[in-house]
Amino acid sequence: MAIQREPTGDSPITRALVVLRRHVWLAAVVFAVVLAGAGTVATALPDVYRATATVLVEHPGTTEGTGKSLIAGELETRLQTIGQEVLSQARLIALMESFDLYPELRARGARVAAVERLRRDIQVKLVRVEPAAGRPTTVAFGITFRCRDRESVARVANALASFYVEENAKIRVRQASAARLTRLNQELAQMQEVYTTQYPDVIRLKSEIAALERVPKTTAAVGEEFRILDSAVPARNAVAPPRSLFILIGLGLGLGAAAAAVMVADRLDGSFHSLEELRAFSKLPVLVTIPLIGATGPDRSRLWLRAAPIAIGLVLVVLVSYHIASGNDQLAAVFARGAP
Repeated sequence: MAIQREPTGDSPITRALVVLRRHVWLAAVVFAVVLAGAGTVATALPDVYRATATVLVEHPGTTEGTGKSLIAGELETRLQTIGQEVLSQARLIALMESFDLYPELRARGARVAAVERLRRDIQVKLVRVEPAAGRPTTVAFGITFRCRDRESVARVANALASFYVEENAKIRVRQASAARLTRLNQELAQMQEVYTTQYPDVIRLKSEIAALERVPKTTAAVGEEFRILDSAVPARNAVAPPRSLFILIGLGLGLGAAAAAVMVADRLDGSFHSLEELRAFSKLPVLVTIPLIGATGPDRSRLWLRAAPIAIGLVLVVLVSYHIASGNDQLAAVFARGAP
């Protein structure tokens, strides 16, 4: 019985090197395929830009007491109300049409998908301070927008900030008008208990109430005022995707996949590669060993037959990876969430 003898050793590193040498082509192909896919994704993903507009919350100089607690308590509710209005479908559709956002989705008629994408790309972050006593107070908030165009991110962020300021002013006027209307109605009810409907003050109060109900804007606004502190500016650098990180991940995945492929191939290999393996399998004596014989000329000439399918496979991997990554804003945005 004869076998092709390969050098063996006792150390795990030596055994691993021997196994790698037997399947070096497989390891190289798997590593190249994974790295080519990761590299193509890294280069084909679109850049994602981000801009932030900061809105300052100016608190009125209310003295300590019930008035201040009421104003502080309603601010969060007001912000939530405006936020719901900002993210409403009608408002987002108008915003997309004004700034020509997501034209590829709108061209396909996927308006619902475009609205959901826009909701995900808008972020509002509150800035709070911890007072010595009482609940945290919101002193400012940032409105961030991200998309593929470095100019559009600033324009959309500023438009959203302006909308917050305008809606807050309208809410303040409505709240002030409602408060004044309640007070006038209370005064009218008290006067009507004492005087007739023809009494001059009763007539005056009724006239003021009617005028206030018709034109509530005439009432002075109260409560926190919003003011744009820092307008968004066009982004200089993209926040995603992290292309160098993709390459590093591709290197790591390629090495891991190559090692796993070599281990699986070696386990499935039923041939013997050393005297120790043969003696462990059979009790028959070994008569002679034959040294490893190198590839002959005709064998080398047939290497292109193995190289051709490998090259075709690499091209397919590159094409598929490019098709997946090219213009994929959603995948690029996944890596923008944790970006500074």
